Amino acid sequence: MPIKLKFAEVSRSTSTTARQRSPRDVIVGALNEQIALAQATMRGETLKVERQVYKKGEKGKVTKAVTPRPWWFEADGKFFGELRFGNGAVDLSGKNLTAFECGTTLSDVIAIFGKLRDAVGEGEFDAQIAQAREKATRKAAA
Repeated sequence: MPIKLKFAEVSRSTSTTARQRSPRDVIVGALNEQIALAQATMRGETLKVERQVYKKGEKGKVTKAVTPRPWWFEADGKFFGELRFGNGAVDLSGKNLTAFECGTTLSDVIAIFGKLRDAVGEGEFDAQIAQAREKATRKAAA
């Protein structure tokens, strides 16, 4: 007697996909890091964060303290910021403009990055982040 099975279009998630953070979570975490970096810069300190890196001669990854690169810069007496994913800037405007004006002080940068973090957390820029992720993935595959 043949066995009757009910088939479904579902697959088991692998352990690596289960551990991966969503692009939204990655950017929210990075924005928190950028806010902490701006606050440390205002106090005249340097911020160090731990990263997992491969080191020649070592097996597996090792923990290394690094200074994050700021996502803001100063031009013409004003601060401008960029939202970054991978190595590239995210186009939030849809007009191929990646830089946005923050203000004249680092306090303004912190305020804008805080608002941006909240907006990203609510999913306001999911389409732009997905586009930047696709662009970063294409570069890595090439």
